[in-house]
Amino acid sequence: MIKIAFFGEAMHELSTNQELNFGGDTYNTAVYFKRLMGEQVHVYFISAIGSDELSKQAKARWQQQALKLDFLQYATNHTLGAYGITLDANGERVFHYDRKNSAAREYFKLDTQHQFLAALQQQQFDYLYFSAISLAIYDDPTKQLLMTAIAQFKQAGGIVIFDSNYRQVLWQSNMQAHYWFRQAFLVADIIFVTNDDHFGVFGDCEQQQLVDFYRAYPQALRVIKQGLDDTIVLQQQTINYYPVTAVAKVIDTTAAGDAFAAGFLAEQILASPCAIAVQTAQQLAAQVITAAGAIVATTVTLKASKQQELNNA
Repeated sequence: MIKIAFFGEAMHELSTNQELNFGGDTYNTAVYFKRLMGEQVHVYFISAIGSDELSKQAKARWQQQALKLDFLQYATNHTLGAYGITLDANGERVFHYDRKNSAAREYFKLDTQHQFLAALQQQQFDYLYFSAISLAIYDDPTKQLLMTAIAQFKQAGGIVIFDSNYRQVLWQSNMQAHYWFRQAFLVADIIFVTNDDHFGVFGDCEQQQLVDFYRAYPQALRVIKQGLDDTIVLQQQTINYYPVTAVAKVIDTTAAGDAFAAGFLAEQILASPCAIAVQTAQQLAAQVITAAGAIVATTVTLKASKQQELNNA
């Protein structure tokens, strides 16, 4: 059984229809990944919640999503962060956050026995998925604590996946973001990059300069998303470009990148060719952006699973 840990923060998603929803980059990817992989994997969501009613409802929802919560931590005086989204005519997002009482930001203070860090060091998971937001919500000493454990996890044989999700408001300075992004790039086996995130941290550049930047991390499989422009995948010294099919009506681009990562990663773990992984990733992301909210109904299935069914027929 494959074991994969997603580390980060899930927040209360404020919506105009008053429905109870939750979202957050690593949480979104965990949900869509589990949905695709089913019983082939144990998916652990590593975070913290409060002891209030909202937190209890969040836990129940995450359990309904079949996420394993063995390393979930509980705070007595904190709760979930919250976010709202304003959309423009093209479905592009402006986020509004309230993290001042977020339990997730207290995770390593709550995990007094360092159970999660020990699990990483002892490689109790096969894969670890984290993002720039997973790092950004902590102070620098805590970032270093986490990165040291991730390096030990990798040294023990674990596979590390990093997503470049960048929120400027979470970083003290651009130089701080530079440093921690580069530390994550160095330890990652798979890097998911969105060009807008890269531009936010390292400045605008042409596509060739973007590719050249990530050539410096040949140890990783590097996946560069560019909105409607080609998805670029760098495998060692090989570069491939995959066209993107435009979606007729975009409702909400929230979680598009998270869903893409879930689709790509699921196919990658099942040893599908890169072109198939990108195809599934793009199809899942395209379906997610045709509905409002981070977690929506999807019908995309894995090409690898279909191929297995044909092989067994």
